[in-house]
Amino acid sequence: MFETLPIAPPTGEIKSQVEPKVSRLIEITQQNQASHRELLDWLQTEQNIAKLGQKLENFASLDSDQFVQEVRARKPKTESPSPKGLKELREAYQGYAPQIQAHNAEALTLEIQLSDLVNQAYGLTPEEIDLMWKTAPPRMPIPRPI
Repeated sequence: MFETLPIAPPTGEIKSQVEPKVSRLIEITQQNQASHRELLDWLQTEQNIAKLGQKLENFASLDSDQFVQEVRARKPKTESPSPKGLKELREAYQGYAPQIQAHNAEALTLEIQLSDLVNQAYGLTPEEIDLMWKTAPPRMPIPRPI
């Protein structure tokens, strides 16, 4: 047996704010995925890293030194990067990570704005929003508002 799920119809104003934000989030996601694929492919093919591991798969969460350290740990033990190789690693990191980090920050801002617009569409009061956050699961995609 199914119960009806209340889905709030957005007002024209809310819809006009939501649509460009969602479009931008899709664009950011596509760009980040392409950047991830490019750098990870380069690490596997040019740096001879067979198994990337979680840290390299999420390389944009690392700083440049952590990235280099993780690449060195994942490379075959017989290969040690030369000074030129280290420079190449740092340049690769700088060519991708800052853009992904900026995109992630922008995406978080957009997701918070979308969450607020959804709450507005449902006509939730501050007390209802607070209750929603108090009963939310521990791993939410956005942080709880202060």
